[in-house]
Parts: sequence; C-alpha cells; structure tokens
Amino acid sequence: MNLRGRLFRKIDELVLYNLNLRIPETLEQSAYRCLSFDEVLSHTQINVKATAVNNLTTNGEHPIWLNSLNETLETRVSVRRAQTPNAPLIIYHHGLNEYPYTSSWRRIFAHLNQFHLVCIQAPFHDNLVDPILKGWATVDRMYQLFAGSLRMIEVMKRRFELEGASETILVGLSWGGLTASLYEGIFQDMAFVVPMMSSPNLARVLVESAELFEREVTVPDARIYELLDFTPYFDRVGSKKMFPLLGEFDGFFRFESHVDIYAERPFKTIPRGHLSTIWPGKLLRKHVLSVLEEKSGVLNVGGRI
Repeated sequence: MNLRGRLFRKIDELVLYNLNLRIPETLEQSAYRCLSFDEVLSHTQINVKATAVNNLTTNGEHPIWLNSLNETLETRVSVRRAQTPNAPLIIYHHGLNEYPYTSSWRRIFAHLNQFHLVCIQAPFHDNLVDPILKGWATVDRMYQLFAGSLRMIEVMKRRFELEGASETILVGLSWGGLTASLYEGIFQDMAFVVPMMSSPNLARVLVESAELFEREVTVPDARIYELLDFTPYFDRVGSKKMFPLLGEFDGFFRFESHVDIYAERPFKTIPRGHLSTIWPGKLLRKHVLSVLEEKSGVLNVGGRI
C-alpha cells in the first residue's frame, strides 16, 4: 500500500475507532435473545393508516410510519419527480449515521432530470446520535434498521410503477449499499442494483474492527457471522444485475477482506478510502452515471460531474 493509500485508510480508521467506542454494550448482550432477520422483516410493515401512501410519489419530503416489533417508527422519503410519468425510477439509500439523510443523494444525483428520484431515510436517522445509540442497541434493533428501509423501498417502487415508471433501479452507499443488496436478495424485482463502498458481510467488518482496536468482544465470531453476515441473501442476486463500486483503500469494508464476495460480479474499483470517496461524491456520481448510461436505456444521462 502506497503512502496515499495508507493516509486514506488511516482517516477511515480514526472514524471507525470512534464508532467502536459508541457501540452500546446491550448489542452483545442481545446476541442470544434475538429474532431472526426474516422474523423482524415479517413483523415490520408500513402503517397505511398513518401514512398518506397515495401522496408518496409527489415532489417533496413525506413521512412514513412503520409498525415494527410492537412499536411505531417514523421515517421519511424525499422525492424529485421527472416530467414524464413513465421515466425510470432510482431509489437511493444513504450511509449509516448520514445526517441529513439526503446529503450524499443531493451530491450524486444533482441535475439528473430524466429519472424519478427517491431518497430513503433509514429508521433512527433523525440526528447524529440515534443511528448507533438506538439503531445498534440490540440485534433486533439493527435488523429493524434494515427491515424498515426494505419496506420503504418496497412501497416506493410499487407506488411509482403503478403510476407508470418504466423500471426501478436501486442505488446504495456504504450501509445503504448493504441494504440495497439485501433488498434485491429477498425481493429480486429491481432492474439492477448499484451498491457502492459496501459489502453484505457486516459481521466481518465488526470482527475486524474489534481486532484492530483490541476491543474485547464477549460473543464468539461464529455467532456474529451467524447474525450479521448477509452474504447468503446477496448470493441470490444474478451477477448481471449487480454493479458494485469498491474502494481499494477502504478502511470500513476492506477491499482485501470483501473482494472475494464480488468475484463473479462486474465490480469496479477506485484507489480511494471510504470517507475520501463519500465526502466529495464525485467518483460516486461518475460510477452511477456510467452504469445508468450502460444499463438504463436512457441516452445522454450526462449532467455535470
């Protein structure tokens, strides 16, 4: 690894170290008294009485209420419509702890007017504290983060396609890339999926970061992988529907630890770290535009890079 690569990785590790310090002790304590992810998903649904479902395709920000594990969660979506109802739809999911949740969405999809654009807000993302404090409080809560987003993606796709959207494309960044891969593994109804700077193996991230910072973990690695390795869902996705972007110096989803997962996918790499790619956003936008121009059938996607 060259000097530039080591610098990119060190920046990532400083932030990852802080994240490790913030992980609630209750997360490990819940490892043997939690539901399966499929169970949490089945117990997470859109509250159609509280949510104005028929208005979700109009421009602007809309609240969505979720019923999940005997509690009600409030989330949001932001919508920018194309002028033509039959335009393709792009649903985007942000990264963990991203605030505001539309920050990277606005950078990546500026001036992209040929598509309906939707940005999903994951549960517990109303501020910079709750995503970890509440969203990682227990394994069930972590599953709720994913399950809530999946239900929102599902309803937005259904509503736009009922109104004529020609196809739906799912794009996700970091945690959102994992979410996008998980969605397609379960529902398998997207035209194609673009996960960026991510991996479905969240367990490997947690195990490696604990080793890196010498953080004592009371749960065996095997149990962590059993709970938080979503690769079996990812493996259900056809290789021609997945267009990942990986960072060669990523300190969160380390390239050398996760590249084998993407071996049969047409992935692309960039010589950057995690945060050094996310903050400016230019390389993310370039990757998204190149995939859209190749796969969506919309010519001259263009826009300013």
